[in-house]
Amino acid sequence: MKRILSAFAVLAFVMPALAQEDYNFGELSLGILQKDFDTNSSKFLEYRDIPQGPVAPLVSLSGKKGDLRWGIRSRDVTQKDQRHAAFVDNGSVPFDASYVGIPHNFGNGGKSILSPTTDTSWRIADSTQAYYQGIIDATPGPAVNYTFLSNLVAPGLDAAPANVDLKLLRGRTNLAFSLTPKDSDFDLGISYGHERRSGTRAAAGTAFGFGNVVETPEPVRYITQDLAINASYRGSWGVARAAVLFNDFHNAFDTFSFDNPFRATDGTDGRAYVAPGAASKNGAAFGVMALPPDNKATMETVGATVKLGKKTRLTADLTLGQLRQNQDPLLAWTTNTAILTPDGRPATTAPLPATTLDGKIDTTAFNVFLNTRPTDLLTLNARYRRYDHDNKTPRYELRDGYVRFDAVWEEIPRITVPYGYTSDLFDAYATLGKGAFAVEAGYKYNRVARTFREAEHTSENVFRVAADYRGDWVVLRGLGEFGNRDHSDYHAVEAEEHSFLGGGLPANQTVLRRFDQANRDLTRVGGTIEVAPGSGKLMLMASYLHTKFKYDQAPVACEDVALFPGESAFCPGGQQRPLGLIDDSYDTFTVEANLTPSARASLYAFYTWEDGDMLQNGRQSGGTLNFNPNDVWTANITHKGNSFGAGADFTLKPEKCFLNLFGRYQKLNGNNDVSLLPSYSASTYGGDPLLRQCTSPGTTPCSIGEFDDTELTSVWGSLKYQIAKQWTASAGVGYEDYSIRDSQTGSGVYYLPASFFLQADNRDYQAWVGYVRLSYSWQ
Repeated sequence: MKRILSAFAVLAFVMPALAQEDYNFGELSLGILQKDFDTNSSKFLEYRDIPQGPVAPLVSLSGKKGDLRWGIRSRDVTQKDQRHAAFVDNGSVPFDASYVGIPHNFGNGGKSILSPTTDTSWRIADSTQAYYQGIIDATPGPAVNYTFLSNLVAPGLDAAPANVDLKLLRGRTNLAFSLTPKDSDFDLGISYGHERRSGTRAAAGTAFGFGNVVETPEPVRYITQDLAINASYRGSWGVARAAVLFNDFHNAFDTFSFDNPFRATDGTDGRAYVAPGAASKNGAAFGVMALPPDNKATMETVGATVKLGKKTRLTADLTLGQLRQNQDPLLAWTTNTAILTPDGRPATTAPLPATTLDGKIDTTAFNVFLNTRPTDLLTLNARYRRYDHDNKTPRYELRDGYVRFDAVWEEIPRITVPYGYTSDLFDAYATLGKGAFAVEAGYKYNRVARTFREAEHTSENVFRVAADYRGDWVVLRGLGEFGNRDHSDYHAVEAEEHSFLGGGLPANQTVLRRFDQANRDLTRVGGTIEVAPGSGKLMLMASYLHTKFKYDQAPVACEDVALFPGESAFCPGGQQRPLGLIDDSYDTFTVEANLTPSARASLYAFYTWEDGDMLQNGRQSGGTLNFNPNDVWTANITHKGNSFGAGADFTLKPEKCFLNLFGRYQKLNGNNDVSLLPSYSASTYGGDPLLRQCTSPGTTPCSIGEFDDTELTSVWGSLKYQIAKQWTASAGVGYEDYSIRDSQTGSGVYYLPASFFLQADNRDYQAWVGYVRLSYSWQ
């Protein structure tokens, strides 16, 4: 392992470290922060911490005595996003340590009809739960609709405090030690990483059926540890290396439980998965979800770089990995005591096909890279990479069926599916250049073989060309990539069938082509120009990149259409246009400018334009597949962005007074245009409410204008003054204005059809931040 300091430590101590004589250096900065913002949005402090009051922005100590160097540097020590770095180096045994705090604030002031009783349990009062069930049971089925349920829970939701904050804190510690004997070609290194995550985030999967989803805060108490041992040996022939990595993930909580607001007692029937509603009022009184399980991983690596003559290098690495997950017990079939297995046993205590997962995945990664320069004009590079993700987790048969949404036993035999894949990548390119000119041509081939998927494998071929010109005051580069991806025989129903033990009707569209396997063409072109005319005081850069994936729209087989009476008429010749992605393109243009008119002033500005455009189609179906082409919808999703900013750094008085200014404005505009045919039969096939609305006269296409529209304005200014040789005073002020307009994020409703939402605030805000700071340094 080479003797290096961490990048953070180098930046912190580079100036005193350059001195050859012994030294001691220190710096202490204290200040006061003030902030003010107009909403409870978490976006303002999403990934940062700005306290109100005294702060310690910087504490730094470093020194050198003989061969021994050392240093400690701490930033923002009173804040959750604090950072610390330290090192000790005696010339042959360096040691580095660091800690970084990373806050994640997902949303503030959320509201729930449930309340926490423990870290892993959210409940509703038994009396309230029984009251809701009694009212629903006494109401005729057709009257149990969204309006009725919304009015039922509204008083409880209105009275609930808006005190659910979704946030967690990551604390990441890294230690690194290496042994480099003097005059030795052998290096040994040991590193250790520890990360703790603590807090909550919005949970997914807390559902009692299609018409009863309850969003709750998922508790997070993770500890991830990494231990790596690596060694290398250098010789005149090259370098050999080896390493071993151990990873351990531990979750303090195995499960999370939550009440069903509408049921105080367990009940079941054949339609309970759509309760509460006209079809059923049954379901479980509470549910349990599994949290991320404990797991371990080990990886072993060997490799070498070998010199083959003066102008050729061959590098090869082999990495083996073993991923294991078998510590946490599997959950019971259900929490619903009313559900019985087909042989009459309570499903809550019926034996499972296994008690633990016995999850096993072995990975193999092999890389080889060849670089050679046969002439001064020509450079050749070739690379091959194979990655095998071999999932050896046992397949478990659920021969008698399974429980759906803790609501009903479904006598549908299923089997678990351990997905895996193997990727082979070959990349070769040649560079021919003389003087200021260089051209490059290359080819890339990527074959991905998948298990239990629709296509056995896909193959992608990409050709690329590039050209460079480097003059005295201008640099030009252009590139182009053109390729296509094809799959082997595509069987749309195969992936679905792999999870069933018996036959049955397909539930997914059989003319769908999934985006990661569908045939497609790739076009990518772009270029960059950098200009620094005259004295070099002005520098300009502009770049443009266009990427487009065009998916094959040739007719595909209507697999299993004959199983659906009457639907064959919609597939003349047994073929239809495929469903899925049609086009996916992205364009970006950037221009930057830097101007240094004098030694006391530096100005810069930038502008970026982005345009994303995705077109896809689908077809609405109800309980059985629908092949009617009149019921195909298309969605054209676009994202357009404009971002520009400017800044200036001024030396108002040499070695005394400095002023920094910066401003930025960014606006992103998203849109989703949904188009339907005039004969679209959404009402017949249970179309969703948006599509039904779009079938109204004069509403096609139906545009969702508020589709992730965001706007951010920020300005910042700071002033620093050198009071004396060792004393510096500084002050700064900043302003931010953020807004979001989105059809989902912007909603403040806590109960919508089929869902209770926490609606934690992560929306608009306006905020001011100011600080004053006094720094003292010594040596």
